[in-house]
Parts: sequence; structure tokens; C-alpha cells
Amino acid sequence: MRKIREEELVKISEAFADMFCDYKAYRLFFDEKTLDKGIRAFFLYEVFCALDFTYTDDDCNVIASVKQPRDRERLSKDFFSDDFLSREFFAVVNKDSFALAEEYVNFAHTLSDKYFNPQTDCYIKNIGVAKKARGKGLLRKTIDRLCGNSNVYLETHNEENVRIYQKLGFSLLEKADFHGIPVYAMLRKTSSD
Repeated sequence: MRKIREEELVKISEAFADMFCDYKAYRLFFDEKTLDKGIRAFFLYEVFCALDFTYTDDDCNVIASVKQPRDRERLSKDFFSDDFLSREFFAVVNKDSFALAEEYVNFAHTLSDKYFNPQTDCYIKNIGVAKKARGKGLLRKTIDRLCGNSNVYLETHNEENVRIYQKLGFSLLEKADFHGIPVYAMLRKTSSD
């Protein structure tokens, strides 16, 4: 695993979008006509903000944006001040989708504030394994490598993922609802806690 580079922003965003294209949650923001481009636009934004703590292998079989206590996100204003990035984003993300995305970010912050300690814990912002590479233990290896013995917090919208994460030692803390979409808050505690 290595940190991604600035020039890989679009490539990594597209790979992430391919990994998450089946997530029903994105249908809340986009219709079928704009779904694929919308997911890519969202990941372009998310990977930009998480560039300093996004990792991949050389084949993009696994990509992870894992925020460790010392990591800082890049500012949204820097994304939107970049003409190329903002033009790409707003070509598919309309005003309503953008407002709903801002609402979701606030919702996720409120949820994470209950369980996530930014001084000591890792926060998995996004993690994905390419379909061709699933079932090989890459998810566990990546989390263990990037988070070590730290507590690890994440949210998922997919009930199947809850079972996968539970097998990796995560506990379900809360099932919340965002406009009819389930949001599962999960934490893997270190054995010393």
C-alpha cells in the first residue's frame, strides 16, 4: 500500500466509484440517468479532501481513505476554487443533490461525534476492494496495516457490509436513518480497551 499522488486523483475517484456503484444510498442523490457520473463526482470531491490519507496498491485492487489522528482533510473551498474540479463536479451535481450531500455530511459528523475519538482512533472514510479482488483478505490486511492497534471507526450503508465488518472484529454501535437510507456506525476496539 502506498499513498496516492495528486495526479492520480481522477483515476482513484473513478476506481472508488466503480467499487461503490451498487450502493443504493447514491440513488437518494441521483436519478438513473446521472447516477454513474454523480457517484464519480462525489468521489472526486471525497478523494480530493482525503488525498493525504488515501492509499492504494499498484493495481487499484484496494483503495482506502483512512484518517489517522495526525491526518487533516483538505478544505472544501480548495476543491471548489479549482476550475477543473468544480466544473466536473457541478456538471452532474445539481443544487438539490449538493444540499442533500451537505446535510448528509452534517448527519455523519453528528453520528461520528458520539463514537469516534479523533485524538486516538482511525476513521475509515472510504474503503473498497475491486470486485475481481474480493475474497482474498485484502480488506482485513488493509485495515490492519493502516490502523495497527488503534480503535477503528466507520459507517456503512450496506447491511451485508455490517456482517463482513463484524467478522473483522467491528461492533455495531448504532443504526441510524438518513432519508430512508440506513447508516450503520461501527467500531473495532483494540484489545487493550
